[in-house]
Order: sequence, then structure tokens, then C-alpha cells
Amino acid sequence: MNNQVNDLKPLLVQLLQQLGLYSQANNVAEDPRQQHIDVVAFVESLKKYHIGYSVHRHIPSLVAQAAHPFVLISERQAPMLLRRHGEVLEQFEQQWQPCDSSILSDDVHLIMIEQLPLQGSSAKAFAAQLSKRSKWYRPVFWLSLLSSLTGLAVPLFTMAVYDRVIGGQTPEVLPSIALGAALALSILVAARLIRAKVMSSASNRMARDLSELTFQRLLSMPLTVLSRVGISNHIARMRNAEKVRTVLSGPAAGGLIDLPFTIIALAAITLLSGWLVLVPLVMLVVFYLVMRLMRGYIQSASPTVSSEYQNVLNELSKNLLQLKAAGHVDAWTTKFARLCRENSRQNFRYAARNGLMAAVAHALSLSTALVTVFCGIFLVLNQSISAGALIACVMLIWRITGPAQLAFSSSQKFTLLQNAAEQFDRFMQVQTENSALRLDVADTNKPPSLSFQHLTLRYTAEMEPALSGVAADIESGELVAIIGPNGCGKTSLLLSAIGVIEAQAGYVALNGKNIRQYDPELLRSWVGFCPAEPDLFPGTLAENLRVARADASDQQLIDALIAAGGQALFDSLDQQLDTQIVGGDSAMLSAVEGSYISLARSLLKQSTFLVMDEPLANRNPHARLQFISTLKALKGKATVLFSSHDQELIKLADKVIILDKGAAVYVGPIPQQNAEAEQ
Repeated sequence: MNNQVNDLKPLLVQLLQQLGLYSQANNVAEDPRQQHIDVVAFVESLKKYHIGYSVHRHIPSLVAQAAHPFVLISERQAPMLLRRHGEVLEQFEQQWQPCDSSILSDDVHLIMIEQLPLQGSSAKAFAAQLSKRSKWYRPVFWLSLLSSLTGLAVPLFTMAVYDRVIGGQTPEVLPSIALGAALALSILVAARLIRAKVMSSASNRMARDLSELTFQRLLSMPLTVLSRVGISNHIARMRNAEKVRTVLSGPAAGGLIDLPFTIIALAAITLLSGWLVLVPLVMLVVFYLVMRLMRGYIQSASPTVSSEYQNVLNELSKNLLQLKAAGHVDAWTTKFARLCRENSRQNFRYAARNGLMAAVAHALSLSTALVTVFCGIFLVLNQSISAGALIACVMLIWRITGPAQLAFSSSQKFTLLQNAAEQFDRFMQVQTENSALRLDVADTNKPPSLSFQHLTLRYTAEMEPALSGVAADIESGELVAIIGPNGCGKTSLLLSAIGVIEAQAGYVALNGKNIRQYDPELLRSWVGFCPAEPDLFPGTLAENLRVARADASDQQLIDALIAAGGQALFDSLDQQLDTQIVGGDSAMLSAVEGSYISLARSLLKQSTFLVMDEPLANRNPHARLQFISTLKALKGKATVLFSSHDQELIKLADKVIILDKGAAVYVGPIPQQNAEAEQ
């Protein structure tokens, strides 16, 4: 589909209004970032508002069954908002009016609305995603049927050789029989190859879509929730898609698909040997019962410390420098060794039981063949069946026990798939931050006023409050310093000011309105935030700076870095923006040098609302002078909140908030006696 169509913003606003989503429509109309919307941005907006949609070429049945308005995208005509009203097709132009159905030509794309945000439930989200990809069911069924039928060629060829060529002494028919068998085998191989390709494509698409949905859901979850969930949990969610890919495209998938088609082999055995078919039927029942018992035996040995072991690895990699500096390596080594041993022991026991299950399945397959031969001998001696028919039946037994063995011995994979589906369903039910009650758009053109209304925040029930009834008013354009001893709640207050943390009691008012009413995505894109611990990403200096503003010019990057006091850093990189600062063979920057980049990002936004956590920690005198000049230039042009222990910076503040043990002990201008003492 061509992305270079006309601006779709008016059409998106109209669609949302016609769907009754007026808050969402107002959010799109007032979003300062979306001056123009292309097709990609259009569908991304639908995802943001949790509107179920699908994109199709024109299919008459889809239009006939459309319950909601839908959008037509075409390269030959302007995009349109359409709906089906009874048997009449209508177009929206200020109001709904009939239109000619000939506009639905075969080359148009239709964005069909399938589900509104408040309709239905995500309890079966995985099944819903699977049902959307049902196109591969039919070809897989026919290919499996074809391969099962042609799979009879080898047993029947063998029977014909024994009974007609050898027994009938007619070698002249051998070439024609061999030719038929070769043709059937060629079709079998081709059908299997095509089926494998279809299954691989379907599993890859499914995994890709699940990964994208999971990632989008993670991005839309409240930051408070994300911060409380461990990294290993996020990784596990993203790996759910890989579990789906493994099961749907691996050998176990082939065994499961072929299992229903064993009825063809059973029918062939019935025709060739009569009641001998009871042997594989009974063994299938035995297969099921034994494997069901074995599956419970294996599940009882599932590793229980895997997640804890992964968490320890993540914590160790994150805090290795601090551990070495504090001399706590021995304690962590003991803890890690204990978990490593226990994790290895549990994984060994689980693998051993899986191996036992595979061995039992193989033994049952061999037993089925042996019982078939034993029973068939008496039929041959009684001349009820021919020797060739018995051999063919034994060969057909493997067409039954093979898929059964593969499916049952891989049952733990299907258990993993079931667990992945259940986890995905639970995850998709988690409330996101993009609700209809949080779609107001703040005025980003002027400095905001801010008010903390008795904020109380406690991270866990066992900890002391990080914030305790903090109340303070900040006027538009003020420069406010938040000061106090370490651990007094400065960072918590700053994060609350931008909505990253939501207090249990009280609230933050931005321009007189509860911050929870604003679109959190737009709010974060507006705020220039500088955290105390800088985050650097693999890539160049320019790429790290453009994290904050992708369309910034090179000169704007340089100006922001210098305004943050990073002239020395820029000079040390030979004033080259394309210098690799993380990754490859380049050395990691120090925390101080990284803080220049982090501060430059916040300034690069040129925002009227800046929040900075310890922006000048351990800076050199020249960097301090430059940053002080930057803060003076921001006075009155932006509302600036910063935490600091630097007296030179605090002197610049119009107002200070002094915290102690989470409580605001003073809010107002710098006390005169403190100012005199500092002179």
C-alpha cells in the first residue's frame, strides 16, 4: 500500500467521531506532533486507542458485513470514509450520503474497523490473533491430505512386488509399478516441502505480529507498572512469540497435523487385512494413556528457579561495577553458585524425564510393529491375507505410530504453547495508560504552572514513605530547586511532576488540571527530562542526541551539547557528531560525560517544561559556568524543576522546595538568612 497518500488527519478525526470516540478525535486534532498523517501513522493511531482493525483488498463480503464505518485508500482517488447502511453504500462528506459502489474497485485497500475499545474482552487475545491468520489452514489441510494419500505408494508398491512380481512371476509389470510409485513419492515430497514453507511462513508472521503486539503493549503500559516488573519478565513476554514459532514450524507441528490423517492409513490396513486394524487402534489408546501419565510426571519436574536465576544474571550484569567497588563479590559469588547448581540440577531432571518420555514413545512404536507382525503371521498362514499385504500393513503402521510418537513425545512443547497463550491473554488484559479519560492535550507553547496537592507515595508497604503530604505551588516560568539530603524524595517528586510515578494519595495539577487527564505520550514528548543516571545507546553521538528529537539538525545538536556544558566532550571527540560513543571498539564514556548527553537531550527539545535530576553532578568549572548561563536564559521562558546540592545553582532558583524524609519542610523563595550566609 502506498504511504504517500493525501493527509489522512481529517479523515481519522471524522472516523473517530463517527465511531463515537470523541475524546480520541479531539486528541488527534490537537496533537501538535501530527500535523500530517500518512497510512502508517493512521494505523498506529488506531493501535494507540486500542481499536481493532484489519487491512484488506476489496472483498465484497467484507463490505456487506461491515458493522462500523471503514476507510478506503487508493492511489487513484482521495481517501474516503464509507459505511454500509442497509444495502446502500454511503460516503461521509460533512454528512452521510449515498455513493456509487463502483468506487470499490479491485485495486483499493480497505481499513476495516473490527472492534471498539470498550467492546468485548481481551481474554482470548491469542485465539483472536490465530483466527485472523486462518488463510493457511486450507492449503495445509489439502497438502496434508495429498501427502497422506501419496504416502500409501511405498507400502502398496512393496505389496505389489511381493504378490504380483515375485509371487506371480511377472517381472514385466515391475517398471510400470515402479513408475507409479516414483510419481507418488515425487508428489509426496513436493507436498511436504510446500507445506513446510506454508507453516514456516505462517509461524513467522504469527511470531512477528505477537512480538509487535507485545512491544506496543509494553510501550502503552503505565511507567509505574513497568518499573516494578523485572527485566526478565519483559524478556519472557517478548520470547512468547518464539515459543509459538518453534511449535508451529517445528517437527512437532508436522506430527500434530498428520495425526488426524492417520485415519487414511487405518482405512488402508482395514482393506488389506480386516480385523488386524485393531492392533494400531488399541496401541493408539495405549499411546494416549501412557503419554498422559508421562506428561504429568514430566511437569512435576519443571524447573522452579529459572526466573530467579535469570533475575540474578540481570542484576549481576547491571550492578557488576558497584559490586566490585563495594567488595561484595564473594557474597554474590556464593549466591550465584547456589542458584546455578540448583538450576542445573532441575534442568537435568527435567531433561532426563523428557528423554524417558521419548524412549517410551519409541518403545511403544516398536511394540506396535512387532504385535502387528505376530498377529499377521497367523493370518498369512491361514491364507486370510497375502505376505505382501502383511508387509504393507507393517509399513503402514509407521504412518500411524510415527505422527503419534512425535506428537506425544513433544507434548511439553504444546504445554509451553498453552502457557504462552495464557500469559499473552493475561498480559493483553492489563490496563494501559491510553484510556479515554487520559487524552487531554496540554498547551505546549507556554510555560506551565504546577501544583503538588498533598502527594503521598510509598513504593512498598515495608518501606518508609518516599513522599509524605508534599504540597507546593509553582508558577509559570519559575525556576525551582528541589533540595534536601540524599534519599529525601527529590527524584520521586520530579518523576511525579511528569507523571512517571503516580502517588497513592494526592495528585499533581498541571495548568490547573490533574496530570492524569493528559495524554501521557504527548506529555512525555513535551517535557525535557534529564535523569540522574544517563542512558547511552549503541551508536554515534548524533544518534544518541537525536533520541530526544529525531528531526534536529547537526547545528542544533551541537548547540544543545554546548548549552549543557559539553564543550570539552565535543572537543575530545574531534567535534565529530558521527563518532561512535558506545559499541564497536570505542570505549564507554564516563558517567559525567554521559550526563552531558543526557542534559543536552532535554535542552534539545526546546521545551517550555524542563525537569532535571542532579544536572551538574561532578561537572568541571567551565561546564558549570556554561550551564548557569543556560539556566539564566531559560528564566521566564520555561518552567524548570531541578534537584541539586550545588549552591551556585540553587542561588538561581526563584523558589526552593526543601524535603526531609519525604516531607516538604519549606516551600518558597530562598530564606534571606541562608542567602546572607552564602555571601
